Amino acid sequence: MTKIRSTDGSHIDDRRGQGNTGGGLGSLFPGGGSFPFPMKAGGGLLGIVVMLAALFLPKLLGAATGTSTAADTSGSANNPASCVTDLEQIVCGVTNDVQLYWADALPQFFNTPYQETNTVWFTGGTTTGCGQASSETGPFYCPADNLVYIDLEFMQQLEEQLIGSATDLAEQYILAHEYGHHVQNILGTNAQVQEIQQNDPDKANQYSVAMELQADCFAGAWVGARDVLENEAELQEAIAAAEGVGDDRIQQKTQGRVDPESWTHGSAEQRRTWFLKGYNTQDPTQCNTFDEITG
Repeated sequence: MTKIRSTDGSHIDDRRGQGNTGGGLGSLFPGGGSFPFPMKAGGGLLGIVVMLAALFLPKLLGAATGTSTAADTSGSANNPASCVTDLEQIVCGVTNDVQLYWADALPQFFNTPYQETNTVWFTGGTTTGCGQASSETGPFYCPADNLVYIDLEFMQQLEEQLIGSATDLAEQYILAHEYGHHVQNILGTNAQVQEIQQNDPDKANQYSVAMELQADCFAGAWVGARDVLENEAELQEAIAAAEGVGDDRIQQKTQGRVDPESWTHGSAEQRRTWFLKGYNTQDPTQCNTFDEITG
């Protein structure tokens, strides 16, 4: 697991300390406020943008437009980071390694070239291609500018609240999941799902769940193929991270009840199952969540 860490911040855009508070957006936590991420374009419900944030709400309102051609990051960060702390080195390591994996896997499995992008570090809030975002949005991927956004400190707070502790494996899983959304954007899955959701809003949540579970499966494929885990205990730690962000677990914690009709990311069992399918097969073409979830 330690080999995934890196001091190479060339794929990090470090915006911390730039003073952007995200436009005074509200909190996602109970008693906080409404969803703090105003997307640029509406039309249906879409779960691609965030991994953790939408778990606190029955529905994610709005959708970001744009595909992988919306911006050209060319793998060059505006403000390359110095990866010094333990957490920084984990995030830098996964950002670099998961992209090395997809640079091989996308042409091999999907006959599609991979397009490098960056992870953005911010504090408090930042401007994105999908609108203004605050830390409370949680780690997320914006398909309009092809970037992964993370407030490092807040990510650890979310881990402790949702998973029970901040761990290396949880952080690696979160990053790999978000880059799974980037792969979906490259493949055009994002655009196809948006169109379906706009034309048939009744299926919006169903397709959102399929998107999120596929990103889990993609994360598992990376973990298995790159031999990230050293032993069974680490595998169980990774599984716990996937289960901890299941819609049912979050709803039980925040609402005291479970409402499957409002799920946008999938249950703990579904997230565990699809992560393990990617891990065991090491074949991202097996991550056919849409066939199973949407029928």
